[in-house]
Amino acid sequence: MTVGAGRLSPSTLMAILQPWAEVAESIDERIARLADGAPGCEALWVGCGSGRSVLWWAERFGTRIEGVDPDARAIETADAAARDADLARLVTLQASDAENLPHEADVFDLTVVNMLYLSGADGREVFAQAARVARPMSVVVVLVPSWFSTPAPADAADVAKLGIRPHLLVEWKNYMREAGLVELTVEDAAHDGRWIAPEWLGLLIRGWRAARWRGVGIVLGREMRSLRKLARTRVLGLSMIRGTRWPYA
Repeated sequence: MTVGAGRLSPSTLMAILQPWAEVAESIDERIARLADGAPGCEALWVGCGSGRSVLWWAERFGTRIEGVDPDARAIETADAAARDADLARLVTLQASDAENLPHEADVFDLTVVNMLYLSGADGREVFAQAARVARPMSVVVVLVPSWFSTPAPADAADVAKLGIRPHLLVEWKNYMREAGLVELTVEDAAHDGRWIAPEWLGLLIRGWRAARWRGVGIVLGREMRSLRKLARTRVLGLSMIRGTRWPYA
């Protein structure tokens, strides 16, 4: 995976913006409810980063889950974490292009796509792949950054520099319909709409831990200020869209 000059990898950026105990775990709980997660299902997580969500799912439901991410370093971290947690028997992880998933068609009972970890990918192609590997009539849930209103051009450019590629909800839903996903429902990823941890001090500490001075520089930079402003004012949100894989697509 290639990361632009001065840009953190999606896995590192999300570790700073969405600390597990404060943000990410509650989002995963909402995904589980929306997806009707249950023991025994075969699940795929596309855009798994360093694997925290995949490990949580395996531990919570005691079921097999595969995680895919384009960042080979993040997958190495996830593999080590799975072994440390004694979950390697349930978790399979691999580095792969999300636009060309290395799976047969009609395999998974549940497919989750987190576009925050797929900064260079085309959402239309990713959703088509997710639908291809999903069993007919199974659930596909996508986690997507969404514009709720029109941003200032400079703010939109700042968000893009961080590697976050939002679209309007209608565009994300159109991509899903084109992929053969139907019965679409939309929810906020976070109960209060806060999908980014709000405290500056916490961001700075996590930025330092993740990437030392480079991480601190990203946290203090103009791009991060724009992102936090857009999230706070609900111009930019994080949405979950649930669809059903139509069998005749």
